[in-house]
Amino acid sequence: MLFRRFVFGLLIRVAQNPKVQKKAGEAASKALNSARPSLLRASRKAGELTRKTKQKLFDDKNID
Repeated sequence: MLFRRFVFGLLIRVAQNPKVQKKAGEAASKALNSARPSLLRASRKAGELTRKTKQKLFDDKNID
């Protein structure tokens, strides 16, 4: 328990360091830029599925 408290306290102090925050921001930006193409593809696919589902739902309602 004491070791855990020490580790978490150390991590919190490190996370408050402006240099560490800047590096973390750069790493997050780099990860986002590399993931962007697949995120856009997934978004397009979700939009297509939503439109197809909506169309099918309204077509089924109009059959009655």
